[in-house]
Amino acid sequence: MEYIDLSNAEITVTTQHIMDGNEYRDYNMQMSEYSDMDEFLCACSDLFPDEQNPEYRYTKWEHIPDNLINIEWICPNFFEIRDALEMLNENEIEHFIIWSEYFGYDITTDDPHMMVLHYQDIYGAEEPEVEVYPEDIFEDDTLYADMSDNISDMRTLLCKILDDNYN
Repeated sequence: MEYIDLSNAEITVTTQHIMDGNEYRDYNMQMSEYSDMDEFLCACSDLFPDEQNPEYRYTKWEHIPDNLINIEWICPNFFEIRDALEMLNENEIEHFIIWSEYFGYDITTDDPHMMVLHYQDIYGAEEPEVEVYPEDIFEDDTLYADMSDNISDMRTLLCKILDDNYN
């Protein structure tokens, strides 16, 4: 399986008109610079201002699986898929893709956010890291002074209530 990192995806764009002509030019585009398909297509049209209705061609791409792009097409919900996959860490993405294909999900047409949430419900989301306290906080004896007094008071209280010596 090829490496999938839609947040760092790159696409080389040209048009069919330019490919048919003598002068060939294309543009490399970082997909992280765009938030949705409309913004991306608007940026593409700015690259080719002389063409009224350009037929975009995607000649190269990196970090994008082939089921999301080919020379004539890019998945219409590419950006929704990218945003949904950001909820997974890089180790989970490959397993998620295999899982979704095995159970008959189609990430190109199904809701990618719901798929990721369903996957996380089954396999669990990665737990956030617990904040570790600096060591110098434990050097302060006054922090735990009251707690130790309460513990010794509890033993005395238990002896009085239960009339027994609990150690």
